[in-house]
Order: sequence, then C-alpha cells, then structure tokens
Amino acid sequence: MSYRLIYTVPFASLENIPCVVEIEKENYFGEITELQGGSSPFTVDIADEDFLYIPTRFSTAKISIVGSDYLQSLFSTAYQQYRVTFKKNGVVTWCGFIKPELYTQDYSSKTFELELECMSAMSSLEFIDYEQAKDTREFISFWDILKKCISAASGQYTAVYIPHVYAKNKADYDMQLNILEHLTVSEQDFFDEDDKPMKLKEVLEEVCKFLNWTCVDWKGELYFVDIDHSGEFYKYSSDLYNKTGNVSPAFINIQKKDYTGKDNTLDILPGCNKVTIRCSNYPVGELVLDEDFESLKQLSTIDNSTGARSSRRIFLSPNRWNMYLYDGDEVIGNDEIENYKDRARSLEGAILMKCCAYNQHQNAGGEWIPDITDYSFSNAIQIRYPEKAHNPITRDLTKVMSFKGPSAIYADSAISISYLLKSSADSDLGILDNSRATPNGLIYFQVRIGDSYFGSIYGTDPEWQKKPNYVFAVNLDSKNNDRSQDYISVKNQKTLSMPYSGINGFIIPIDQPLYGEFEFTMFCPKVDYDSHVYPEPFRGIILKDFKVNSKKKDGIEEDNSNSDRIYENIINENYINELDEIEFKISSYNKDGACYSKVMISEDYLTDNLYSVIEETTVRPEEQLIRRIIKRYNAPRIKLTQVIKASSDITPLSRLYDNYMVNKKFINAGGTIDYKMNQFQCIMIEV
Repeated sequence: MSYRLIYTVPFASLENIPCVVEIEKENYFGEITELQGGSSPFTVDIADEDFLYIPTRFSTAKISIVGSDYLQSLFSTAYQQYRVTFKKNGVVTWCGFIKPELYTQDYSSKTFELELECMSAMSSLEFIDYEQAKDTREFISFWDILKKCISAASGQYTAVYIPHVYAKNKADYDMQLNILEHLTVSEQDFFDEDDKPMKLKEVLEEVCKFLNWTCVDWKGELYFVDIDHSGEFYKYSSDLYNKTGNVSPAFINIQKKDYTGKDNTLDILPGCNKVTIRCSNYPVGELVLDEDFESLKQLSTIDNSTGARSSRRIFLSPNRWNMYLYDGDEVIGNDEIENYKDRARSLEGAILMKCCAYNQHQNAGGEWIPDITDYSFSNAIQIRYPEKAHNPITRDLTKVMSFKGPSAIYADSAISISYLLKSSADSDLGILDNSRATPNGLIYFQVRIGDSYFGSIYGTDPEWQKKPNYVFAVNLDSKNNDRSQDYISVKNQKTLSMPYSGINGFIIPIDQPLYGEFEFTMFCPKVDYDSHVYPEPFRGIILKDFKVNSKKKDGIEEDNSNSDRIYENIINENYINELDEIEFKISSYNKDGACYSKVMISEDYLTDNLYSVIEETTVRPEEQLIRRIIKRYNAPRIKLTQVIKASSDITPLSRLYDNYMVNKKFINAGGTIDYKMNQFQCIMIEV
C-alpha cells in the first residue's frame, strides 16, 4: 500500500516535548493540512483484561481536534484507508488506523472538539482474510505466520520482541536456534469446511494461545510476551528478517515514576477452581477419493456377443478422479472427454466404465436369449497402452489416472490397494475372454505425501524416499500362464500382526509422520512390440473393483472423527469461579487421527516433545498452559491501578514492584496514556 500525508496534528506535552499525529491516506495526492489539537490531542488505551494468558492485548487511540470542520472525509469505509502514526520527539510511538464506519460528532456548536476513534495496526488484522502462500495449501511455519500478520498490518513498528522460551531440545536452546521456523501447521486449518478463511487476527491468536504468549503493541513496538519467562527476549527488525539484539525484563520501582493523579486503586482478583482446554480437532475427512460410478455421465454403450457369451460396457465421464486420455500428443482431461463421446474409449490412456459379462442360451428358434433379466455391473477402469510414452516421469511410463487428498499430517496408518486385473492383446479390450498371462510391469503406481514418494526405481522393494521418480508395482495372486482365470486378484499382504483391521490387498504403511498434500497416481507402460516372450503385444488391461483405502492403526481415531480432545484440571476447589473454556484450534498430536490442526516439529508430530526453558524439560503446550494457570490462579492476586508519569522505561516485559506491597511483583497489564499530560494510568497485576 502507498500512503501519503493528508493531515498533521502537532502539539507539545506538559514537559514541552514535541509531538505530532500524522494522518495518511492510501493513494492520496494533495496538500497537507495542519489541524489544531484538543485538550487531550492523543490518548491511547491498552486492553486491560484481567486474565493474564490472553493471546492478544492490543490498543485503541483517540485523536481530539478543535475546529469547525467536521472532517467527514475521514469517515472510513476500509479498515486501512487512513493510517495514523503518532511521533513523540520524532520517534514512532503508536501506529494504527482510523476505525472504519465509525463517526459521531457534535452538531450544535460552530466550534467544537472532534474525536476520531483509532485502532492499532495489529487490530486491523480482524478485517483481513488469511490468504494461502502458494497455489496449493501447504504447511506454513509459525515464523512465516508472524511475518504474514505483521506485514499485513501495514504498521510502522520499529521493533519486534520474541521470547527465547522453546526449542527442540536443550542443546538447540543453548544454541539459540529459532524453533518457530520449525513449527508448522497445515494452511487448510485456516479455512473451514465451506472454504471460508479465518481472519488473520484469529490466526495470530491461535499461534499465541498454542505458545502461551500474548501479543502486545506498545509505544511503536510489538511484543510477544511470555509472562512466566524472565530470561532473554530477542529483538528483531519489524519484518523479522534481522535480529538486532536481546533484552531481559527490567525491575522497576513504581514509586520512582512520580504520581500524577489520584485515581489509584487496589483490587483483589479471585482465584479459580477449574481450567479446561478444548482442542478443536479439524479432521482431514476423506484421504482417498472414491468415484460414484452410478452418478457419472454416460459417454457411450458398447454391446458385444460371441453367442453363448455377451457383454455390455458403458463408458463414463469421470468426476472426482483425474483420468488421462491421449489423442496423439494431446492430453484429454476430464473437461474435454465429453466432446469425444464414443471415440473416447478408443483413445490411449484410461477411461472409466461399468461392465457386465453374462451367458446366453438358444431358444427353439435358434435365437440367443440372455440368461439374466437385469444387468449386474462391475465398476472398472479400461487402460489402453500408448504406442509411445507420454511425458514419462521414469522410464517409459505414462500417467493415466490420479487424485489428490488433503494437505495434512499422516502417521500411524496404512493405505491399501486392491483390484482384479485382466490383461488383453485384443485391440478392442473386450471383457469376454479370459485374462492373458500377467507378468510384472503391466501397471505401476505412485503415492506421494508432501515431498515423500513411496516406491523405487524399478517398482520392487518400495520404500518412502524424497525421489519423484519412484514408483511401485503390485503383486498379483497368479501369473495366469495357462490363461485359465478371467481376472487375477491382487495378492493380499495383510497379516494378522498388522494393526489395520478391515483392509486387504497391497499394504503401504505410514509409520513415521509424513506431512503435505496426498496424491495417488497410476501409470502404464507403452505397447511392447519388441517382446520376445509374448508373440502378441499387450494392448492394455482392465482393472475391476479398483479400490484405494486408508486405515488408522487399531485404537486410533479415524481421520473423519469429529471428536475434540479435552484437557482439564482442578485449580483450587475452595473457589467458585471456573475459568471460561479455552479453545485451541492449533494443537499437539495425541493419537487424534489425521487433523489439519496438528502441529509438526520439523518432520515429526509435536506431542509432549517441545522443550520449554520455563519447566526445563519437554512439554505438551496444552498441559503446560494448565500448569501455568494453576500456578497463577490457585490463590487471589492483587491488581493495582496507579496514575504515574508516562515513562519509556516501562514496557510489557517490565517487572514492577511497589514499596507498600512487600515481596510482590507485578506486570504492566494495560491502561491509558495521555500524551499531552504525559500521564499513564498503569494497570498492574501480580505475577
């Protein structure tokens, strides 16, 4: 966005420090107008929620102007139309925007004091949709999420502070490695089932909740506060690309900051009796896509008869599976197949069909009469081998079918493939003859999750590797060298010791977590005219009852389970107040099944394996938050409100103490700053 100055509101504080409010308009070209400030030209209110573990604590501001101009042009309909920057002694001290669609002013006096309501730059994220980083939804790191949110806020923050709390392990912590670059979550978690995106503010809040942090905008800087951390906070440039230093919380005697008002109060915040954290699991739903053959559009119907045997084949236009046909060098996809009608079945590649083979008998007049009264169709895929390979990824294999599943984390599960196969040298690929012999290499497959591929160079002894040219072949029950079988089934690899009840066929285990988009692909070879083993070359195959299934290990939630995970604990039964339930839309893995909402730590699930310097061991973030809350809310806490001179020393990291509150420490938990009066109504909560 391009902003240019339209108004300025200069004033001086009581201590004669020069201050100015700059109002910029997006894509503005024109004169700059100076406005006269009111009695309190610029005040800032920082949210002062009593609960310390809120994910964000953002500010609002109020500009007061004296004059006779209603400045109705500042009525904003866009969330970032008018940018407001407050500078004290030339230093950016607050940045935000005029609140959209909010305007109420005095209409009885010729000269009046006009008030403009503003929100901080980070607050504007509540109006901005999350947008995926690339064409497909992938995994995004927490670090990139923070970058995205800060950039989208379009503020002029001068620095960002990040607590050094977490790591993969103690060694990484001591090396000061940035764990946020290695914590990732699926972008699909930020879109609901109707594909509606979350707002960026909600995304930021979920990251902060998971880390037990609070994001605070304060005097032109942005702080990610961990109230239980008294160690180092790293200081970064506003775009997070450069680390510029480090700071630690400073201890400040509040009595040394000079009282400037009389509205000082003491409150007692009651303890709580129970805390509950609900992890809102977002299951991936269907991993593998099935075609509903009964609902597919028909392209053509072919009847064949040899007298005693007859068949009907109905060729279909696909819906969910991507089928690839080849008209010469032209690829015919799902969108074009209907233009080919009856010709589609004669093209190289794969096409869906329903087929039925049945017996007939002759009546007294010699007419062939079907032995059936209704067709009993089987679902099948006809694959016609190409004369030459089309866009092969390995050797001379041509892609003939594919489908994609969700981008998520997959583990503790298996994929199974089953079908019946008929090989044919018949140019029509009819279904009445028995299958020919079935040597290896009649069909190949590939399964991809993210950048991991299951297979090998030649299709035997497959394994998971990051090699895009890996494919695998599926063993059959028989080679059918005597051509006695109509179809040959996939050899069942399922054994009693495999913990995947209900699946059979060729088994692909996923023991270690793999993350990314799921893709299944089928390949076929070209016609082998040079074969010295088979006098007639194979023209293609028929796959009947083709099925790809996925199954979690026995005892683990299936991927379409909507059940949430609950963590809860008693804080102190002597109190009657129960904390509001805390919802996590980003959470650790706890045998929940494949969910978009689960966090990865490098290439493994984040479970209870996140190192926290606060507890000096590995933790599960949800359980750590419960322990933190128990520590803070098992007894009443003191809340002080003190009106003091505004000081640059006090930040959201500061530990404050009061001479009259012996052995008690407080944090700055919000308040109101009047920059004309140089006065800070500071809200302090005991920690």
